Amino acid sequence: MSGQSHAYKLLKEFLHLSTSSLPIESRLEEILHSISEAFRPDQCFVVRADQIGPGGFFSRVASEKKDVWMEEGTSIRNGQVLPEEERFLCSVLTCLLLFEQDSFQGILCLGFSKRRDFLPEEVDLLLLLAKGIGGLLRNEALRSEGEQTIHEASRLAQDHEKSVKRLSTLFELNKTLLMTVQFERILELALTAITIGEGLGFNRAMLFLVDEKRRVLKGTMAVGPDSAQEAGRIWKALSYAKGSPSVVIPHLEPPPRETSQLDRLVKGIEIPLEYDQCVLAKTVLEGRPFHIRVSQSEGGLLRTGCEGRCCLNSLVGCYEGRFFSSDPKSYAFATVPLWGKGRVIGVVLVDNLYNQNPIEDEDLQFLGMFANQAGLAIENGLLYRNLEEVHQELKEAQSLIVHQEKMAALGELSNTIAHEIKNPLTAIGGFARRLGRTMAAESPEKRYAQTIIQEVARLEKVLNDINHYTHAEAVTFGPQDLSHLLEESLSLVENEFSPGKLKLVKEFADGVPEILGDYHQLKYAFYNLIKNACESMDEKGTLSIRLYPYSRNGTAYARLEVNDTGGGINPENLSNIFNPFYSTKESSSGLGLPIVHKVIVFHQGQIEVDNHPGEGVTFIITFPAFGKDVRNPNHVNKDRSPSG
Repeated sequence: MSGQSHAYKLLKEFLHLSTSSLPIESRLEEILHSISEAFRPDQCFVVRADQIGPGGFFSRVASEKKDVWMEEGTSIRNGQVLPEEERFLCSVLTCLLLFEQDSFQGILCLGFSKRRDFLPEEVDLLLLLAKGIGGLLRNEALRSEGEQTIHEASRLAQDHEKSVKRLSTLFELNKTLLMTVQFERILELALTAITIGEGLGFNRAMLFLVDEKRRVLKGTMAVGPDSAQEAGRIWKALSYAKGSPSVVIPHLEPPPRETSQLDRLVKGIEIPLEYDQCVLAKTVLEGRPFHIRVSQSEGGLLRTGCEGRCCLNSLVGCYEGRFFSSDPKSYAFATVPLWGKGRVIGVVLVDNLYNQNPIEDEDLQFLGMFANQAGLAIENGLLYRNLEEVHQELKEAQSLIVHQEKMAALGELSNTIAHEIKNPLTAIGGFARRLGRTMAAESPEKRYAQTIIQEVARLEKVLNDINHYTHAEAVTFGPQDLSHLLEESLSLVENEFSPGKLKLVKEFADGVPEILGDYHQLKYAFYNLIKNACESMDEKGTLSIRLYPYSRNGTAYARLEVNDTGGGINPENLSNIFNPFYSTKESSSGLGLPIVHKVIVFHQGQIEVDNHPGEGVTFIITFPAFGKDVRNPNHVNKDRSPSG
């Protein structure tokens, strides 16, 4: 059997036939036909309890009360085989006992001509179908023999209805997982399905995913209330939700995870897979569910049923034990593996902390079946997310290449023009200064000469800015202290913060990691950024500089925020602020912010703009901490020139 569609079809057909009014033989025949279409055995049949003769193979299977999985055909002849059993013998034979309420009803057999390996979800499905067939046979036997009382008939009918409802619910929940390919949304839908009353109905669900590279199990997400009062409010709100799970679950508003103690706690858990005494790690390593009951010892410590120093034991910091605010005498939780394509990708941990409902084996089996489907959906979501990340990296690389080509062409043109202008400009400035020294201080000619000198200086600054932006300078990378660089850059504009002018607010946190970069380039970039902020406020306002450590996806960064109160940037101009030669100031070359952007990108950093028109603007700069890998190894070579 392959694919979710076959499983859904088989479940749907079984649900229909189990409630049909057809005779039991007709329903059984149709059910076996559906199983044959799904699993493709050479033989598929049911041997009822009253058809099993003494001393034969099926009698031995029934007496041992143990399912036979993939038994080789030669081995079943080790004991007596009745003549009427010979026609059922295959090279590979699977026999599932049909029980209902401890009453043996027969054996479901699937015969194959060659070895057939079952997936975990196929095993769960066959076991559930065997239980359903046993229920059908038991109901029929009780009706025909007149042995069932009205009370027992009602109970069995309720159990059968519950099984049918669970199969229907499983079908609905699997439909829910197919509604999106977004990784985070799939996790939310899966955990919500486990905790909603119309789904699997557990109080809380916690998800842990395997990090193959680091060989650890990492807490990823949790859904569930943080207190009994919150649980009551949630269950009351859910009682008003109408419709099937596939309709209700996608429209539920998940609680904000940033305020969830449970979600924060789970995300802080990281367990090495080598720690095989941990229930969570064992679930991954052994690929099977665990049902753990925790009891309270005389000393008040919670002890699990695990052997050794399990990390779910409060003796060594049991994560679950932190939520025992009401000090219950006993507690139970269960873990099931999340299966991807041929491997365990994670673990789901569930409990009923608040209503203290027992976790039955049937609940665990039902959860395992859903977890198998959820694992495939989560794995697909991971693949889709990785594909999106690769696509984004390709887009960024393409943009960088286009930008570098533009800058190379611009640099060549600018260098040519600058070279042609600089020589005559130097001569003009030199002669203007010489003439100025020969003129009377109050003469109009003196003022004219001073104006020429000032304009020449302004043009020389423009040429220097162009040279900085387009020229490939030799750089030397090394560990840099950003707080020291910022202090150096501020010293260049210290006159802006004299009494009666701008106010400076500095907030440099401890523990800011060093970054890898070129001292002179970074200092020049920070100077341009601070100078730009000061000019935007025109001697009225506050410049705030905040430097602090930052972490994202487990990676360390240094983050810088430069905020001014200069009224912000016109939204129409926002998309152009990093374009060279674009400026709204008459006296600006339009290269200050482009130089800042170029230097930050060259250092593998990121710059963001938080603009508030009418108030001010904040430039947010993030640099990877020293030691973090960079995509282009040439960026860390000494005396290497950045491309223009």
